[in-house]
Amino acid sequence: MIKHLFFLIPTLFLIACGAEKPEDTETTSKTPSEEAVPPSESSLSLSHFFMPDNSVAHFKGEGNEYASYTLTTLYPFENFVTTYEDNGGTVMQRIYHITDDKISLIAENGEAYEPTTHSLAELQAKQEIEVYLASPLEVGATFNGWKITSVSETLETDSQTFDHVIVIEKTNEDSSITRKYFAKNFGEIKREFIMQEGDEQFIVSSVFESME
Repeated sequence: MIKHLFFLIPTLFLIACGAEKPEDTETTSKTPSEEAVPPSESSLSLSHFFMPDNSVAHFKGEGNEYASYTLTTLYPFENFVTTYEDNGGTVMQRIYHITDDKISLIAENGEAYEPTTHSLAELQAKQEIEVYLASPLEVGATFNGWKITSVSETLETDSQTFDHVIVIEKTNEDSSITRKYFAKNFGEIKREFIMQEGDEQFIVSSVFESME
């Protein structure tokens, strides 16, 4: 059971394979290019917040043995993105739909050891589970319980430094905090789960390390 603790967002400690939580908001799509650009630029689109097509990204984890993982990203159709997150204990498949002002999670399947394919019609028929990211990408904007707290963070990783990082934060029912960090043309490059335990903080994090 422990192997599932760090897979699901927002709590990172939930392994249900399809928690349903409809929301609202809509972007176009295309595979990412390369350099971080300030979110204020008009060229910024939500379609830039995923890893490149057919890429495999490696994340370094701390605080939990399953916090490290590899992320395979595929673009089966325009405006649809499929990811496979493998933490060494299990594999989570997630499918996203990008529309004009939001990215919607439309499928989430655990134990996805074998890649699966869907027709365009099947993907278009799927209902939104929750909103993954939404515009406007401005400090103070909120969606689905998340709040954008920064659009100009600098994040140093073992492989490179990311500028103009967007940070979103959510306070969970148990008062724990989940944060996600997004960089243009890479997508989610860090996630954190923070829980106060007496005078100390318990922190589980995954940070981008490299990409193939």
